[in-house]
Amino acid sequence: MASCCNKAGGVFDGELSGGAREGQGRLVDADGQVYCGSFHDNRRHGRGWMVFRNGDEYDGDWVQDRRQGHGVLSCADGSVYEGQWHSDVFSGLGSLAHCSGVVYRGMWVNGHPMAQATRMVILGPEVLDVAQGASLTLTVQLQQADGEVAKGEDGRVLKVSAGVRRVQLPAYSEVSFFKVDEGGRETPIQTPFGFQCLSFPLSSPQSGGLEPRAALGSADANLPPPEADPMRRAGECCQPRVCGGQHELECAG
Repeated sequence: MASCCNKAGGVFDGELSGGAREGQGRLVDADGQVYCGSFHDNRRHGRGWMVFRNGDEYDGDWVQDRRQGHGVLSCADGSVYEGQWHSDVFSGLGSLAHCSGVVYRGMWVNGHPMAQATRMVILGPEVLDVAQGASLTLTVQLQQADGEVAKGEDGRVLKVSAGVRRVQLPAYSEVSFFKVDEGGRETPIQTPFGFQCLSFPLSSPQSGGLEPRAALGSADANLPPPEADPMRRAGECCQPRVCGGQHELECAG
């Protein structure tokens, strides 16, 4: 074992052979980066662990001062890659859990995913009737450019914004404002405002139910219209996580 300083300003503590780093050792370079592991012919070669100047840490295989083989990179921002390397970049089979929440598992070429999803597709009807406060379920797919499901990727953020629809009913209308459960009509409640109404909601929304569960009774032809305008509002939900392939999402309305 020996300690020495090189011309570049680094400090090495470890095994030497013929004046060159050979075997196990610890190197701190002029930038403060630290490498602990195997050396050959004065280069990082074999198994080693390194902390880079930007705070990233790598633990894995090295070939002539480059990360090559299998290794784990833990980035300062929280991203983690585990898999194959070649010439200091992701190459081969590997998995990246990015700090944004996106996860890609599959083949990498020159540091880039080989078959990354290019679009998110919401399956099912284009329009959903949703009662405010009720839950809704969407089926979402991550797809590649050729339309194939990207099964190796998940974690993308999907933001769903529901539009608001305002409906003004005529003062003397026989049209129900909301749909009512078949066979379960409740007794209308008399009000001092000239109209009857049903309580909202009629019952607790069932999981995955897409039908509104409330109703307003018809107005009496001899009574004045209500002072408040009845309105129907669609719910809004934001940022459920989308999983690779096909996944059921449920978010509050």
